[in-house]
Amino acid sequence: MPPRVKKPTDIRELATVEVSRLIALASRISPETWGQEDRHKENDFAVFHHTQHLVFRFISENRDPEDFYANPAWDVWKPVLMPLMQQAIAPYGFRNPQFPKAMLAKLAAGHQIDPHYDGAGSNQRVHKIHIPLVTNPEAEFLVGDGRFHLDVGKAYEVNNIISHGAVNQGSEDRIHFIFEVFEGDYQQTTVRPDGGTAANADL
Repeated sequence: MPPRVKKPTDIRELATVEVSRLIALASRISPETWGQEDRHKENDFAVFHHTQHLVFRFISENRDPEDFYANPAWDVWKPVLMPLMQQAIAPYGFRNPQFPKAMLAKLAAGHQIDPHYDGAGSNQRVHKIHIPLVTNPEAEFLVGDGRFHLDVGKAYEVNNIISHGAVNQGSEDRIHFIFEVFEGDYQQTTVRPDGGTAANADL
């Protein structure tokens, strides 16, 4: 199993990313498709009472990040998602990045994701990345004691093992692409202070 990763204190801006293709695709998802996909989602937790998800990849029972699977939609969306994920994680310098979770999340206008912790199972062994696709000035991410507006075209790592949530007080639904990543070659690498990795032979 991969080792625990170093999380940011709250939020870390990782990179500027090209999101135009994904925004165009996400904008074409019908309300019916959002509803159908959400009814089958694996992360059906009470805190997401006004959040719908379209899950591409997920970790079996949320335990070992190496034990993950892809839903059928992954094959369709992969050509757009993979380049975006690679752009976002460039600062880590991973040799063999693995992406055990990937999903779209839509938080309804005028609602919130209740503060919660993702402290159990696989969560301490992966980096959690958010890429905003559709947002508004009144949509904020809450982590610890801070409130942050996340900009479209940026990738952020969030600390999901402390209290975090979101509010969307705007008139438009907020859509994020969310994924997790870890270093697949963890037995041959050492974690750097910034959370990335370096080959043991280079240290």
